[in-house]
Amino acid sequence: MNQYTGAIFSGELDKKNETFYLTEVKSLTTGSTLSLNQLEQMYSYLGKQQDSCMLTVNDQIPVLIQENEKNELINDLHHILKNLNHVSSEGSSSNA
Repeated sequence: MNQYTGAIFSGELDKKNETFYLTEVKSLTTGSTLSLNQLEQMYSYLGKQQDSCMLTVNDQIPVLIQENEKNELINDLHHILKNLNHVSSEGSSSNA
């Protein structure tokens, strides 16, 4: 597994299983495995949002993602998907 540290998300990339083990969201410690499908859905969803949004960490802690942070999270997801070999250089998912 390869370590990834972004502006919003940090964790471990598992290319073999096409998953991302999320260990931190905005400095909050967590432990969640995100599948390739979940990563792609989040990437697509955030790309359509015009304002801030909420994420839930550990199914109980709401975390506000401001508009500027949303763009940072989209960038994090792009890098994660790219490292899992599922994003083209133009930024769209290869499975979309």
